[in-house]
Amino acid sequence: MNEGEYQRRISYRLLLTTLWATLLLLAVQAIGGWANQSLTLLAESLHTLVDGFSTVLSLVAVTSPQRQMGREVWGHGRAEVAGSLILCAFLGFTGVSLLLIALRQVLGGLTGAATPFPVAIDSAVLRFTAAMVILNVALGIYASYQARSLSSQALKLNTRHFLADAWLSIVMIGVLLAIWQGQRWLDPVFALVLLPLVGRSLWRVLNEQLPMLLRPTAIAPEAISHIATQVEGVTRCTRIRSRGMVGRQVWVEIHLVLHPEFVESAETIGEQIDALLRQRYGPLRTQVWVESARPYQDAFSEPGMPNYLPPSSGNGGGDWA
Repeated sequence: MNEGEYQRRISYRLLLTTLWATLLLLAVQAIGGWANQSLTLLAESLHTLVDGFSTVLSLVAVTSPQRQMGREVWGHGRAEVAGSLILCAFLGFTGVSLLLIALRQVLGGLTGAATPFPVAIDSAVLRFTAAMVILNVALGIYASYQARSLSSQALKLNTRHFLADAWLSIVMIGVLLAIWQGQRWLDPVFALVLLPLVGRSLWRVLNEQLPMLLRPTAIAPEAISHIATQVEGVTRCTRIRSRGMVGRQVWVEIHLVLHPEFVESAETIGEQIDALLRQRYGPLRTQVWVESARPYQDAFSEPGMPNYLPPSSGNGGGDWA
């Protein structure tokens, strides 16, 4: 097993463990919030749902980093976009409903209504929620440390998103403890604080993870062709495709036509083009196809497909997931 595959496997296991821990916390918060009529737990469950969605996106990037160009873009595809729309709709409907209920309870408390705050936190729910929050925070800190050592972009994005709002979960435990001791008015008030932060958390996930993989063209084909034809031996560069975000991660696919005298140097030419593109645009991977030569055979190529040079994986290219 090479180093890149080992890093990918460790990242996958950490993300999968994080996902299961997040789903367990989500279940505790949603069921406990519904049973105890706690708006705080229900609002925090929406926040945990966003964390789970972030982990799913990172898992997709780790498990399918080389989707076929033209059918799906690198990492995230149509299913993830549809999931994002469904999640936004669900969070919007549920968030507005919880917001109206919280405002009604606060108004009832201010006007002296009878039992305006129906919340009643059970001690077992409080202990279980606190234990799961501590477990998730500890797992997030460990995953953050591993993300730095593994150089995993997907793991970095997920842990950075989770740890940015980990303090909210810790504050929530303190609020639940106060509610358990009789300060029931804190339940709708803290829910009103949490709900806008759920929207901010979702926006951060969509802004950091989806856009970098869904832009139709990362680099102008004319610019790539200009750089490729500067390398000696390249007569023409055609069928150019690129996906990703310049400066973060880009996948480039090009077809080269080489001068007959340089066919045997196709691999070196591919490496030179990759180095020039990386120097100009930052982290990327380049897949170079040479239609006139057959010294390189891909184990995954289909019958009738041209031979190609394996994707470069030097500094800055590498394994982003």
